[in-house]
Amino acid sequence: MKNNEVFTVLDQNGVKVDLEFIDALKLDGNEYVIAGPKESDEACAYKSIVKNGEIEYKCIGQGEEFKRVLQKYNENLERS
Repeated sequence: MKNNEVFTVLDQNGVKVDLEFIDALKLDGNEYVIAGPKESDEACAYKSIVKNGEIEYKCIGQGEEFKRVLQKYNENLERS
């Protein structure tokens, strides 16, 4: 995916939400996407999961997994 590319996910209520791609990273053998609503400063981390040959994105919430992804994202920003 490219920066500013828009893709659609289902929220926890099954409603389609358009998100703007910000970054992608690999951590502990998993791939994650950082994305947020267009025209917003907010962002969430989504785990990339291949299901039936298609990529799905699952929101990882704000627990320990999120903290590890955020730390990796910030380390990547510092290197750029």
